[in-house]
Order: sequence, then structure tokens, then C-alpha cells
Amino acid sequence: MIEKLRLKIVNFITSPKDVPLLAGIAIGLYMIIYYYSKNLALAASWSQFLFFVGYYLALPVVVLFTGYKIAKLTKYKKHFLFIVIAMFIAYYLLELSFLGDLKRYIFGGVILLSIVLSLRFSGYYKLFVVLLLFLSLFNLAPLVTDAYAYATSSDAWTVQPDGILTADFKQKPNIYYIQPDGYASKENLDGVIYHFDNAEFETYLKQTGFTTYTNYRSNYYSTLLSNSSMFSMKHHYLQGDVEKYNARNIIMGNNAVLQTLKHNGYKTHFITERPYLLMSRPDLGYDTANFSYTDLPYLKDAWDLTRDVVEDFKNMKPAPGSHFYFFERMVPGHISVFNSKGKEEERRLYLEGVKQANIWLKQLISEIEKKDPDGIIVIAADHGGFVGFETSLQSQTKTDNPLLVKSMYGALCTIKWGDKNHTDYDANLKTSVNLFRVVFANLSEDKALLKNLQEDDSYIDAEKPKGIYRYIDAGGNVVFQKKE
Repeated sequence: MIEKLRLKIVNFITSPKDVPLLAGIAIGLYMIIYYYSKNLALAASWSQFLFFVGYYLALPVVVLFTGYKIAKLTKYKKHFLFIVIAMFIAYYLLELSFLGDLKRYIFGGVILLSIVLSLRFSGYYKLFVVLLLFLSLFNLAPLVTDAYAYATSSDAWTVQPDGILTADFKQKPNIYYIQPDGYASKENLDGVIYHFDNAEFETYLKQTGFTTYTNYRSNYYSTLLSNSSMFSMKHHYLQGDVEKYNARNIIMGNNAVLQTLKHNGYKTHFITERPYLLMSRPDLGYDTANFSYTDLPYLKDAWDLTRDVVEDFKNMKPAPGSHFYFFERMVPGHISVFNSKGKEEERRLYLEGVKQANIWLKQLISEIEKKDPDGIIVIAADHGGFVGFETSLQSQTKTDNPLLVKSMYGALCTIKWGDKNHTDYDANLKTSVNLFRVVFANLSEDKALLKNLQEDDSYIDAEKPKGIYRYIDAGGNVVFQKKE
């Protein structure tokens, strides 16, 4: 069997028949499958797929076929195929890399090398075709896994256990939800790992009328996982489609939080510093957003695109009625994902981010209160800052240090309620999955909605040991229990 396959490949490579169309198709298949195997969460829309078909498949097919027809008039037709195939693959792969200005030098080197090699080996250009088709099959494996997750996924986990989606608010103030990415909890900032004096900002919050929830934490360890649970007001327990590609659809789509707000006549607005949550072009459940999909590139993560959140809010002129605003800014963020500068330097840089976040939060709060002194302002981070680890990826290896575990999940949560009735509803506000249920129970003046608070457990999809584990239990104890 293997010998027959080998002979077929050898016969294909040594055959005098040229295959410019197949070469273009091989390039396109490889690049499309490669991109999706690495970036499925960023490219879940049909418009992106159509772009990739045109850019990765149709373009090399047209260039190789047309160029071959012209080169066929000369003795350099195989040289053309050899060089252009190498150029396409090099250009596409370098375009997705993070090599900066080095990319142009590498690409120039590939051109020169392919020209030199073509002088002797142009007749073997079909080796590229075989290799690309083989690598396409290799990269197809993770996509098959994701396809299975899609086929077997269910949104049953999002179904609410009660009538919260149709709860009628007795009061309808504007609601301002502000998410400073990775802003650690007071418990963490005061602790031995972060060791940061945040008293000035804490005093400001208290004097401004905020109630801070000291031991608040996220239920999941990433922005996408935490937010998809929070806006659904339910645990997803790291369900496959949520973790792989569906989180943005949930967060930015018509989720449970938005449904409840719209039932009560709220207009909803998303104002973000970077279009991180919009990159997969989900069906937008918000009435407005400060980024348009036409602003977004198809291949990159748009991290370089930024807007001033405070200025965008200042320039808004909403119609009369009740409004919900979701503000997102990527400060303080968290420690480096890959290339650590050392624990102490990572800590220092993170705490500089906390200082920046404090300034920004004060500016935004000031603008909100100028426009609307009676609104509810919720400031809640999506996860902790991961300080104490070398890199944030290191957190996926089990640790027995409870301070490091809490560094992952412990997050800022502080709310300006505008009334004293909140104390009847927020006593058990501990984790992000229950944040909006508590807010909506207060606005509905319906304590029965608190009977269905979700478990205050925090979860991780660990690499070592592999599996999904409960890392912090409902009582705030660090555990490591495999999820069945």
C-alpha cells in the first residue's frame, strides 16, 4: 500500500505534464486550512471565509495559470511555477507572522533562493504541490475536532432556570458596565505577590459612592471564557464550541443579559478601545458599537486599531430612554503570554498598568456622572492579572500555590448603585457569572431571582495534567477537582 502510494507520487513528480491549476489549488487549500486551524476563533464569519477563498485560493490559481500560459511561450515555464509557488507560500506565511521589518528581508531571501534553486530543480516543483497537500491533511485534524465540537454543541446550557429574561424592572436607570481587562481584586493587590498600595483609588471609589466586593473573582481564566459565561448568566463549563470559536458570538450577540435589557426597553451600546471582541464579525446584538466591521482587517487581530473610549462616549448623543453601555479597555491587562521579562519585571509592568487604569477609570466615571448622576456604574474585570507566574500560559500547569491560583481569578468588582436597597440583593455577589443576575434582581425588586444564582466555582482547561478542573470551589477554597 505504502509502496504503491510512493510510486504514484514519484510518477506524478516526474511526469512531464504541468499542473498550474493544481498548484494554485494546493496553495489555497493549505493556507485556508492552516489559517483556520490556528485562528478559528478570529474567523468564524462567512464574509471572512469568502475573503480567504478569494485571497488564498482564487488569487494563486489565476496568477499561476495565467502566468504559466505566458511562460509557456518560453523555456522557463517550470522555472516560473517553481519560483511563484515558493513566493506565494512565503508571502502568505510571513504575513501571518510577528517578525516585523524582518519579514521583507526573509521574503527577499526566499525570492533569491528560489530563483537559484529553480536553475537546477525547476522540474521538481511538483514536490511543493505534494508537500502542500500533505500538510493540508495534517492541519485538517484540529479542524475535524472543531467540526465535531460544532456538530455536537448545544445551547441548552444558556437556558435560564427562571423567568429572568422577562423580568420587569421597577426602576430603569442607565447602566454603565466598565471592564478594565485583568484588573486584580483588592485581595490580590494587597497580598504578598502584587504588594501594591491602591489606597488612593480605593478611597476615591468609596467617596464617589461605590461598593467594592473584596473577594470577587471570575469563574474562568480568560476574557472570552469569562465574558461568555457572565453575559449568559450561566456556566458553560468550557463547552467545546465556546472555548474554540463561539465565545465572541455569545458575548456580542443577543445573549441573556441583552435580552433582559431589551425586554425592559433599553438601548444597548458597545464602546471599546480595541475591536478584540468584534474580530470574528459576530451578529451584533448591540444597537451601536464604536467600531464598524468595515474598519477591521481580515487577516490580523486588529490589535493596532485603537479608539479613545472616553472621547467616543463624550461624543454620543443617545435618544431619550434607558441605555446600557458596555465599556472595554485592555488595561491593566495581564503579564506576558509568551516571552516573560522575569516575574519581578512582569509585576512592575502590570502595576504600571493598574495606575493607568485608575486614571482612565476616574476620567470615564467623571464623564458618566456629568451626563447622568443617577446611573448604575458597574466596574468589573474579566479575570486577574496572573502576577506571580513567569507567563500567563504557565498558569495552565497545575500549581499548589493558592496565591497563584487566586492571582488568575481574583478581579476588581465595584458598583455605584445609587440607592441603599442593593444591600438586600448583593450579599452573595462573589463571581462574575452572577453579576448581572444580582443587578437585575435589584432593578426588578424580585428576590426570587436570587434563588437561581449559579455556583461560585472557578474552572480551568489545564494542559498539565490535561483536562477541565474546578480550581476554586464555591466557598473560595483552592481545589483541583476534575470536571466529569
